[in-house]
Amino acid sequence: MNWGYITAFWTTVVMNCVQPVNWQTCLPVQDWLFPAIGDYIRFKTEEPYASEKRALRPLQVDDY
Repeated sequence: MNWGYITAFWTTVVMNCVQPVNWQTCLPVQDWLFPAIGDYIRFKTEEPYASEKRALRPLQVDDY
């Protein structure tokens, strides 16, 4: 994992969720953290626009 990602997560998420005014939004961790982890894994393991390519593949017309 890159230190830039860790630093960005720390400054954006952790430091904002420490403030009591943000607790209502930050508290349901399962609503935002788990999907974000899935997005990160998908970002690191798939090529760019992989899901778009999969969606367009059935519509592809073969040129003869």
